[in-house]
Amino acid sequence: MRTGVLTESLEDYLLEIYLLDREKRVVRIKDIAKRRNVKLPSVVKALEELSKRKYLVHERYGHVELTDFGVDRAKKLYERHIKIYRFLHDILGVDGNIAERDSHKIEHDLNQITLERIEALTNFFDEMSLEEKKIWRQRLNCFLKTGKHSDFKGDSEVKTKKKEKTLAELDVGMSGRIKKVKPGIGSLKTRLLDMGAVPGTEIKVIKKAPLGDPIDVQIMGYHLSLRKDEADKLIVE
Repeated sequence: MRTGVLTESLEDYLLEIYLLDREKRVVRIKDIAKRRNVKLPSVVKALEELSKRKYLVHERYGHVELTDFGVDRAKKLYERHIKIYRFLHDILGVDGNIAERDSHKIEHDLNQITLERIEALTNFFDEMSLEEKKIWRQRLNCFLKTGKHSDFKGDSEVKTKKKEKTLAELDVGMSGRIKKVKPGIGSLKTRLLDMGAVPGTEIKVIKKAPLGDPIDVQIMGYHLSLRKDEADKLIVE
């Protein structure tokens, strides 16, 4: 069976399985159906097609496991999704839920050149200082509201540098944007990047254990459990 071009629906299934695998490690049909908000027969049909194309392995009544080929393809799909989401959310200021839905709608149809320009603009924004980002957002918001350019040039007064805040210090229900990841986080850094935890990404504390360890957080609509010492490595603003 050829492994060529996937339909948009099959790409979405492959991406969903990849994300579920990062969260749960064991992916079952019911998990996919719940996440995709579809009935089980629809999931089974999609899995059969992806299995024929060598993207995954699924035994009847067993869990779903991506092949190396499937993981590689899913990572590329996820990277594309992250680029578009960050452009909509971080650059344009679109609400996170809307940006997530719109990313799924447009990511299949973008030309590679357009995607590269989106990534370049997002990287350009990431290289700005906090003050430059503040000015940029202030001017953009003013233009969106009034249709006119603002002469806002930032704070004229020198402010005292604030102490950096870590994710572990946020209370339940609070959100922040990841500013940077401290050294010494080990292999978790790769997992965080896979989940979308890159500088500028919004992260929310959902719950904490009685002693503050572990901490359950939400990144782009997906949940991740972190130890307190790991959360201390994430600087947020």
